[in-house]
Amino acid sequence: MDLSTKYLGLELKNPIVVGACPLGTSVDSIRSLEAAGAAAVVLPSLFEEEIMAAARGVLEMESAGAGFAEAGSYLPNPDGYHIGPGQYLDHLTDVKKAVSIPVIGSLNGTSVGGWTNYSKKMQDAGADALELNTYLLPFDVDETGAEVEQRTVDIVATVKEAVSIPVSVKLIPQISSLPYLADRMAEAGCRGLVFFNWFLEPDIDVKKLRTFSRKGQANFNQALRWVGLLADRIGADLAASGGVRNSDDVIKQILAGAAAVQICSLFYQKGLDVIRDLLAGIEDWMTEHKFAALEDFRGELSFKKQELSFRDLGEASSYFRAQYIKIYSH
Repeated sequence: MDLSTKYLGLELKNPIVVGACPLGTSVDSIRSLEAAGAAAVVLPSLFEEEIMAAARGVLEMESAGAGFAEAGSYLPNPDGYHIGPGQYLDHLTDVKKAVSIPVIGSLNGTSVGGWTNYSKKMQDAGADALELNTYLLPFDVDETGAEVEQRTVDIVATVKEAVSIPVSVKLIPQISSLPYLADRMAEAGCRGLVFFNWFLEPDIDVKKLRTFSRKGQANFNQALRWVGLLADRIGADLAASGGVRNSDDVIKQILAGAAAVQICSLFYQKGLDVIRDLLAGIEDWMTEHKFAALEDFRGELSFKKQELSFRDLGEASSYFRAQYIKIYSH
């Protein structure tokens, strides 16, 4: 069976990509991931606040000024998987020397600024591609959705001016018109889109009368929806992220049109050997359905393939509306 796929212009031996997580902070663990069958790895994100603080010569995030103090409280513990900008680049170089699979650097920020120059440094350190995580939480009543989303497009364009390696963006699901923004980013040079990044969710402690945040939960089906709707309709590769439990879930995302599937939590739940189980499950399914290669069925159930039965997008919209009414009217 040929499980190879192309993602961000990179030739991958299979669609299993390790998403950004603490497993990416150890050269030994990345070696183990490669040995288990992972096709590529995304290193944990380097935060805009870390880079800007380091540029100011500030050792502690809390002393970097009011703008960074609160952000610093949400960053990982320095004794955990959090490392500074200089160490990050050294780690990237060490990883590239240790493994043969593609290594994707990750930047997390909100603005167009000096921090985007680090994309060039990641490229020089050996990154095969970059993944940008843009956390844009709109709360200004005078700022339009178009203005908020334009910031993401501007970040992509700025980074693309600095590097020649492929650039992808890991999106949040709360976007007014995801197809429009996705197409705009592809036009700006974005080579890939990852659905989705699951950020903090709010909660309230009613006993202590205070607010707090908890880590967001992945929604497999939401990623499946947008992969299926956008596959082969924009000039960028698509990857699904979050909620994968077994080989069937990987197959579903590929049928929807994903070029790759990012996985993190499953490795903590079942260990690294689960990668072999996932690949074996995909091969068994392909044998049963007489597919010789991944590309034989990638996107087979995408909207792009199915829209051939619709006369126009208006009819397609009416069809989806009818399905919604059918399910919720009983």
